[in-house]
Amino acid sequence: MDSKIDYSNYKADSLLNDAYFLESEQHPTPESILFWEILARENKQLGKEIAIAREFLHMLQHIPKPYLPQQKVDALWQCISDQNRQEVQYKRKRLVLYRTLAAACIIIFLVGGWYLQNTYQKSQRIEFSDIVAVKKPSISTDQTLLILSEEKQIAIQGKESKLHYNQQGKLNVNSQTISQEAENKKKKEIYNQLIVPAGKRSSITFSDGTHIWLSASSRVVYPVEFMENKREIYVEGEAFLDVYHDENRPFIVKTNKIDIQVLGTTFNVCAYENENTQTVVLVTGKVEVKTNNGVKTLTPNNLLSYNDQKGISVHPVDVQEYIAWKDGFYQFKQESLEVIAKKLNKYYGKTIIVDKRLTKITCSGKLDLKEELDDVLRTLIQTVPAQITKSNGEIYIHVKSK
Repeated sequence: MDSKIDYSNYKADSLLNDAYFLESEQHPTPESILFWEILARENKQLGKEIAIAREFLHMLQHIPKPYLPQQKVDALWQCISDQNRQEVQYKRKRLVLYRTLAAACIIIFLVGGWYLQNTYQKSQRIEFSDIVAVKKPSISTDQTLLILSEEKQIAIQGKESKLHYNQQGKLNVNSQTISQEAENKKKKEIYNQLIVPAGKRSSITFSDGTHIWLSASSRVVYPVEFMENKREIYVEGEAFLDVYHDENRPFIVKTNKIDIQVLGTTFNVCAYENENTQTVVLVTGKVEVKTNNGVKTLTPNNLLSYNDQKGISVHPVDVQEYIAWKDGFYQFKQESLEVIAKKLNKYYGKTIIVDKRLTKITCSGKLDLKEELDDVLRTLIQTVPAQITKSNGEIYIHVKSK
């Protein structure tokens, strides 16, 4: 990498034209990951451009591998890289983007051909569908938001909310009936979204009897009506599911990295968009987790962790520590203060910084998530030699002064 390159004013097309960026995305190293994370953190606009470029590359990199031999994928990537290096000399940014898109189209075309010849392999890889492409609206609100269509959005009051669909698809929000007449005219084409902000929780009972709890700072996308041969939703953040058994219609939970397929079971999925690792904790039943590294069957009282770089790992856990949040509290046993602070940070959407001298201190007990963060923190530090201060919107837990 040329350390003299100034990326501060780069746009997405410029990044797609940059050999080091492409190499970093195709073959990431700890150094390259840190390099781009620092740039994105220091330059918010550049961070947005990096995200756009990655979203484009994500489409290429996550096309199911069995449909195209790796040698051809590598050759096409090399073709794109060589073409980009040539174009850098002429700085024709628009032309670069068009040619990159053209190369992408070639890849997609070739993959499509292989797809038609290898449909029997489809069940062994992640399947992509329209539900994954549904975008989160750029709406800033501290209220839980139910989006029924572009024309109909409902802000839901309170720390907790409950949505219930009866067998006929009629919707009640906190026991209040919601009209969906306009949406039902095109129910095969429309997905609903439930967006839960920091510090709040929500739950949905679907018309099939499946129940899903959604934690703070999370989102679920689901169809107005499930298909006849499968039930499919998309989750971003953390959710607990109690899936109604229907052997003719498997239930599929999609995230931006994994697919979880079940018939009837209870499990927790944690898949925050800004975190590299996603987890599945199985309480009862059996689930099949598909990733780009393969397929893994999970049994009860185990946690599956997936990371793009580290792959899949599975180990036994106390499931109550991972699912207690759905009942309104965090439960932990001999957990470090640092880890607890990170969980509260995620749930309440506040920056909590723990003094390095306190990070290894462990705690056991429960914290009531129905309380305000200040009350929760006061309960937390009752058993540790610490005190809390606030500065510039950040919360500090540091050693208690004598």
